[in-house]
Amino acid sequence: MQNLQFLIDVLTRGRKLHISILDLNGILNTPTTKIAFENVIHSKKFCDIAKSTEKGYRACLHCKNLANTKATTSKKAFCGHCLYGIYEVAMPVIVGDTVSAIVYVGNAIVDIDHTKKRIEKTCHYTHVDKQKLHEQIEACEHVDHINELVGISEIVCDYIKMLYQTEPKESSQLHWLVSALKQHADQTYCFNPTLKELSVIYHKNEKYMGRLFKKEMHVSFHEYCLLLKLQKAESMLLKTTDKIIDIALECGFDNISYFNRAFKKQYGMSPSEYIHSRKQE
Repeated sequence: MQNLQFLIDVLTRGRKLHISILDLNGILNTPTTKIAFENVIHSKKFCDIAKSTEKGYRACLHCKNLANTKATTSKKAFCGHCLYGIYEVAMPVIVGDTVSAIVYVGNAIVDIDHTKKRIEKTCHYTHVDKQKLHEQIEACEHVDHINELVGISEIVCDYIKMLYQTEPKESSQLHWLVSALKQHADQTYCFNPTLKELSVIYHKNEKYMGRLFKKEMHVSFHEYCLLLKLQKAESMLLKTTDKIIDIALECGFDNISYFNRAFKKQYGMSPSEYIHSRKQE
């Protein structure tokens, strides 16, 4: 039996649709149900641009949280537009009486005029480059009927349940939730993800998540994200001629004084001293 990633790749091959799956209790933590991070989040170019500013990222996250809550409470499929006018279907994966995951099939446009209006309105608030989003409209799947999107979501949903119920489970060193949090941190640390935000997404207690992460990773979630940002900054200091303040901002630091203090604590010298010392080598 083929794994879940294979099915996702087949269903989207040659198309502009995007399938993402939110795991809520470890259902994707088996050898055959594990998927790439690009299928855990909305990772198409349109969505990447929509999340390219702090406000844009927070707005998209808030929108997704509302959808997740609706899916877990209603336990029914639904569809609609995101803040920027992209159409999407949400399908809960129910095992027993529990919503174990949510399948999203999107990156679709059903009303191009509606999408354009949404882009204009939302970008005014998020300060995302609306021209770049307009340019990505053709990179989205234009559909006349949503039945196909619903059908795809049902196929993925049924396949997940079949794989999870028939395939052997994998013994992992990390709790599935810690693995998920680590994956989010590794991919989005520059946007300063917080446990509070992720606790809403995964419908788990924030303090519980924090204790679990620290127990298994031996650092807090915040410390782990900070380390990733500092490692990125160090790499950029060595490879680019950008100004230190620009590097700090790109790595997710909005306060240059804090960046300098954190960098010095980690590497024993300030960013400018670090650059100078490497030039002497």
